[in-house]
Amino acid sequence: MKFMIIFWGILLFFFCIPFPIFIYMVSEELATEPRNSLAVSYGYLGFSLLIWAYVIIFFINKLFIKTFKEKNTIQSILQNGIPRDANIIDYKLLKYIPKENMNLIEVKFSFPNLSNTVIEHKMMFHDSKPREKRFAIGNKIKVLLNPKVSQEPYFILSDQKVGFNTSGMILRIVFLVLLISYVIGLYFYFYSRESFDFGWRFLTLMHPIIFSGVMTMIYVLVFQLIFAKFFKNKKEERILFSGRNAEANIISVSQTGLLVNDQPEIMFQVSFKDFKGTEHIAVYKKIVSLLNLSSVPKYGTIEIMYDENDPKKIIIPKGF
Repeated sequence: MKFMIIFWGILLFFFCIPFPIFIYMVSEELATEPRNSLAVSYGYLGFSLLIWAYVIIFFINKLFIKTFKEKNTIQSILQNGIPRDANIIDYKLLKYIPKENMNLIEVKFSFPNLSNTVIEHKMMFHDSKPREKRFAIGNKIKVLLNPKVSQEPYFILSDQKVGFNTSGMILRIVFLVLLISYVIGLYFYFYSRESFDFGWRFLTLMHPIIFSGVMTMIYVLVFQLIFAKFFKNKKEERILFSGRNAEANIISVSQTGLLVNDQPEIMFQVSFKDFKGTEHIAVYKKIVSLLNLSSVPKYGTIEIMYDENDPKKIIIPKGF
């Protein structure tokens, strides 16, 4: 997995930076005459500045602002979080790190959510004290729920430490400095090489100043699109950590025709009454493994969780 991330990162880097410059250098002849009118050239210049500003702001937000916000959120939960006793119902050792005497583990907890509905949730983290066996199955541990369900994380361990990874922050700073230096160098180099006292009238849509920015922006948009697939899961987690449970009657169960990694998507239509006694009909779509397809209930009742503020938003927390 790590190799694939590095591979695609290098590939995207190639198509965003050296590739547009290389194509331009081998296909375009150095023009000593203006290529565009003054108005068009300044239009291209403004367009390129907007693209690069968007790219730089995106990385500043992802690499720094979001990190500082998450740190502040964790500190707020440590001070104002709602305490819960969590039962450990499953434990998996994913990796042992001998250099730091640390385990990478996946633990499944069971605890009451913000509405006092007992839920189950998996969490992957590093255990810095593996000899204490604090996360053995059957043990209890204190967790703190985030009272603001619109923010992540939704819960943390009560003794969780918060801080920055120094080497990671240095790498982020170096990356941002290199990106800004590349953009400034791009403008400076081609202006010095091609302006010939005509200003920015050498710019075209396929010029590296613009094309490199467009390719980088496409990379950013693809990145956001990939992560957008996880937004649904985040919405489901919000319901999991703040919603109420109910027993729902199954109206219909059918396949939508959509396959995700060759696994079918199943659509459930159910009816249920909320805690006030009001009846609702809701639809929920869930990806089900082919191995578990036969265990999907077709009729009867099923346990759901719903959003108290919008009962038509539901999840089926139990897997098949």
